[in-house]
Amino acid sequence: MNHNIRSYLYYFFCSTFILFFLDCSSPQVVETEQLKAEESLPKQKAWNQTSQCCSLHAEFLGVVVLNQVCVSQTETRLELFTKESKLVCVLKEGMVFKDDKGNSYSFLKSVGVDLCPKRTRMKNTPFSIYFDSLSPEAKSFDLIENKNAKHAHKPWTFEKVDVSECKWN
Repeated sequence: MNHNIRSYLYYFFCSTFILFFLDCSSPQVVETEQLKAEESLPKQKAWNQTSQCCSLHAEFLGVVVLNQVCVSQTETRLELFTKESKLVCVLKEGMVFKDDKGNSYSFLKSVGVDLCPKRTRMKNTPFSIYFDSLSPEAKSFDLIENKNAKHAHKPWTFEKVDVSECKWN
């Protein structure tokens, strides 16, 4: 009988220890698996309320310079200037702004230059064109003036402007 009690107690303590050990280790295993799953997911970039900017210095025919892109939650501002004295206007209806994912963005406004047909003579004077907010997932974009648009005169084109390496500030 003494042997049976000892066996029972041994069985009880071993079972309790195993259950206690499994109970204690299960949450750690689950937490570790959850952390690994979270680490493997790509972090989604999100724009701030205030603009984050990146210097570009892309050129079209050595005359029109796309100097900077600034993006916030609500808009994208593209800053340009001309290196030579040129009559400049913005083609509101003939402007294409799209990213590498195929998303097109609507024109909002221009600052520092008039809308076509009114042209302003400019040289080394920055002006800005505003569009809806560029997707945070965009790696590049195109900014193209439609050559067939009304009032198009020597339209400029910036294709595959890379923003993947931008250090947004």
